[in-house]
Amino acid sequence: MKPRPLVHRRLHRAPSRRAHLMLLAMALVLAVWAGGCGAALAGGIGTAYAAYTTLTKDLPDPSRLTSLPMPQVTRLYDRTGTQLLYEFYDERRIVIPLKDVAPVMIQATLAAEDVNFYQHPGFDLRGLARAALTDLMHGAAVQGGSTITQQLVKRLFLTSERSFTRKLKELILAVQVESLYSKDQILEMYLNEVYYGNQAYGVEAAAQAYFGKHASELDLAQASLLAGMVQAPSDYNPIDHPDAALQRQAEVLEVMVRYGMVTPEEAEAAQTEAAGFTYHPPETVLRAPHFSFYVKQLLQQQINPQVLRDGLNVITTLDLDLQERAEAIVRRRVDEIRWQHVNNGALVALDPRTGEILAMVGSYDYANKAIDGQVNVALAPRQPGSSFKAFTYTAAFATGKYVPATMVIDQPLIWQDIGSPDGYYRPVNYDGKWHGTLTLRQALANSLNIPALLVQRTVGTKEIINTAHAMGITTDLPEVMSLTLGAGTVRLLDMASAYGVLANGGMRVPPTPFLQITDRQGHELYRLDTEHPQSQRVVAPEVAYLLTDVLSDNNARRMEFGTVLDLAGGRIAAVKTGTTNDYRDSWTIGYTPSLVVGVWVGNTDNSPMLQVAGSLGAGYIWKDFMNGTLAGRPIERFAPPPGVERGRICGQTDVFIKGTSPVCALPATPANTNVRYVPTPSRR
Repeated sequence: MKPRPLVHRRLHRAPSRRAHLMLLAMALVLAVWAGGCGAALAGGIGTAYAAYTTLTKDLPDPSRLTSLPMPQVTRLYDRTGTQLLYEFYDERRIVIPLKDVAPVMIQATLAAEDVNFYQHPGFDLRGLARAALTDLMHGAAVQGGSTITQQLVKRLFLTSERSFTRKLKELILAVQVESLYSKDQILEMYLNEVYYGNQAYGVEAAAQAYFGKHASELDLAQASLLAGMVQAPSDYNPIDHPDAALQRQAEVLEVMVRYGMVTPEEAEAAQTEAAGFTYHPPETVLRAPHFSFYVKQLLQQQINPQVLRDGLNVITTLDLDLQERAEAIVRRRVDEIRWQHVNNGALVALDPRTGEILAMVGSYDYANKAIDGQVNVALAPRQPGSSFKAFTYTAAFATGKYVPATMVIDQPLIWQDIGSPDGYYRPVNYDGKWHGTLTLRQALANSLNIPALLVQRTVGTKEIINTAHAMGITTDLPEVMSLTLGAGTVRLLDMASAYGVLANGGMRVPPTPFLQITDRQGHELYRLDTEHPQSQRVVAPEVAYLLTDVLSDNNARRMEFGTVLDLAGGRIAAVKTGTTNDYRDSWTIGYTPSLVVGVWVGNTDNSPMLQVAGSLGAGYIWKDFMNGTLAGRPIERFAPPPGVERGRICGQTDVFIKGTSPVCALPATPANTNVRYVPTPSRR
């Protein structure tokens, strides 16, 4: 069907003097009408003029019409900018220019709402007279008779109250709007503003919601159905009330035939076509749900709410391929060990050089209410177990007194502790054994508890807390002796970011989910500078390298871990695990120079698992994700900074910082030392 040409569109024409005189006459009629039909007309003109002056005094400025906020959809995309992750809105609206609306949709709209739109000065005397007669018969304002211009100003400037005063304001504003804007401009604003039901504001959103196409692609059957809905979107919604919708469509088509917009045959064919429609409202797109809601939360916190309501396009840092791989691996591993009372897992992957969040899996299954799947464990506070030891050893190496070759004695120790049943705290290692004299390299690589407690006592708990916070931990940490064993609570995202400091040679780059943000006009509001990211030196590069060299030493951790954490193909990665008391939390966090990955496994309700250590729960997920992601990429190695030397030190061949004279033996702690302790023993 080829639509008939539309009536002539005046690009701009101020309302004539006649229009203003008609408006004043209407004011007189309404003034008398409002005062009672039997009232005398003496002084009526003066009354009308006074009413007109009073009403126009406080009217909104119609010149602001194009600058008024028009809520639109904010869309989140993956890092390519092509895959929609999620969209949210106060009103689901997609603003488009009039040229992108199918001509037949414009014709149907005029037929349904205001067939004389391009002829009248903002109000239609015939329509008003008809409405006035109806209202007089009922003794109240019950019929609108509003033009498209009146409907627009009523929606944007006035309340929905039905009164003579509001109607008069509406008429005055309509005339003023017509003097400032062209007919096409007014129609464009109307088509983008009006509500079509089914959460669709504006013609583009409506075309997508009901037919899954753009407004430019609508045919006569679809256009006439949509245009008919505007009068009463709830009553004429074709999904909920198909018979009423078809009846209303027939009325619209009848007007179109009467005014020569379509032929009777075309109208009949459109009715037949509409009767056969099957509606499939688009499902809400929601990919990477925990990440998407995290991004939404940040936008709401960081961006002016009005700007956000105006509609933004957000290109996020998410790599959808990595995200889907992470989701699949988390589900697979949790399913494999479900018999060990495990129901949940989470993963975060970052680029430590730029802070970009590449993947975020917040739970095993977002939709699973039985495990509180909507809780984003990547952001939830959990105890980190021995994965916290990285901060303890970073603080120790930063003193310049200790190096990986420094010796420490792993032996039974007892501290007074009023919280323990017998008044003493007796820490043990994961394997229940004592290993005698070791290097700090061996102690950290094998996650031994006694040496870590001795390091914390030597360095100072406050210094370790300061180090953890500087590296990116945002939660409050308790000043207790068992801190190094995981007595505090941390977030997985923070832990991954903090380990990223070590991967990035001591430079902290805050994690971010944003690559680019543009407004609805395409103006760029933000772009991540990946060449020169916002960074801060929080750990000396030499210290970061000492930690990395230990955590990436496969041979050093053989005693406790064997080859469980070794990557395929000779790849090198630094890695640390953690397991909390009663196996409530299983952690693994590790990195290469360009990728840091943190994994958690456990139960959302904090119930214990059955002997799922960090290496056996989270460790398998970490290893599978790392191997799959790095496959095909060049092998990266950690390059020592100029201040680090490898040579003979403290009787060992190891790395150390040039120009320092390290202590080669950590002071032993006497038994029965009075140290406050919060009982949260940790495992590897």
